[in-house]
Amino acid sequence: MRLSELSDRGGVSVATVKYYLREGLLPPGTPVTARQSDYGEEHLRRLRLVRALLTVGGMTIQQARDVLAVADDPAFGRHERVGIAAYMLGPHVSPPDPADPERARWDEVFAEMRGLLTEMGWQVFDEAPALATLTRAVMTLRSLGYNGATEHIRRYAEVMHPIAAEEYATMEEYPVLEEAIEAAVAYTMLYEPILLSLRRLAHEDVSAHLHGFSPPPPPEPPTPEPPISSS
Repeated sequence: MRLSELSDRGGVSVATVKYYLREGLLPPGTPVTARQSDYGEEHLRRLRLVRALLTVGGMTIQQARDVLAVADDPAFGRHERVGIAAYMLGPHVSPPDPADPERARWDEVFAEMRGLLTEMGWQVFDEAPALATLTRAVMTLRSLGYNGATEHIRRYAEVMHPIAAEEYATMEEYPVLEEAIEAAVAYTMLYEPILLSLRRLAHEDVSAHLHGFSPPPPPEPPTPEPPISSS
């Protein structure tokens, strides 16, 4: 396919495709003339992945390059290749500086959360961005006097694991690596608002039942006007 067709099918402008080519996010096409190149389905898959990384995932050009470098490295397995994209997605939380008085508390909570996940049999790296985010959230909860008990966190983890398993079962249906990474980005970034929205709606429902609230009945549909007689 020509560059214009690649642009149309990839859902981006020709100028954007050229930019991705200049930045090395897309491999060059096969030259057919001095000024034209031909592109294949592999270029389209890579274009869609780059678009997902930058627009859905909100990554920088360098972060996208890092993801693609791992994706193209045969030394890594599918777990690492798909996982690197998830690691690049925000939010990213840094631990306090070693000289910060809060660092001791951070290390304590981090070790507690790390221990919980290990006890549950979860295989995650200490460097996982989500583990740092979890640590910070639990620290903040406890500092404000709210329930941040380990067993409370465990119950949330037990609920989330089957959801993650279902999502990854869907991603395994994509044998092509670029499509699997794109799906991982989409499920992470686009399903998280769905999960949060359902949680808030569940809060509203639980509160309504606890406090005996009954919403007003929906309004009756308007009565249709009788047809005008032509006689």
